[in-house]
Amino acid sequence: MTAITIHCLGAFRDLGDCFTVETSDVSVASIRAAVSRHLVEINRSDLDGVLKRSVFAEGEELLKDHVTVSGHEVSLLPPVAGG
Repeated sequence: MTAITIHCLGAFRDLGDCFTVETSDVSVASIRAAVSRHLVEINRSDLDGVLKRSVFAEGEELLKDHVTVSGHEVSLLPPVAGG
């Protein structure tokens, strides 16, 4: 298992600045699934719908679900309204 630190932005800031999840591999899809499980564990499944529409980033690079991360930290960017 690999520990990944998730930096929280937007709606996810309610969870704190960051949290850590354990995942079997470092693909964004696996990290997304681990975050979803974490939300259920901490009784915040209300954020799961936001998670499904959110993007992960490593540094300044936005990541698709099939991408594997090179480090152990990602940012979780929820969708935003406005322009």
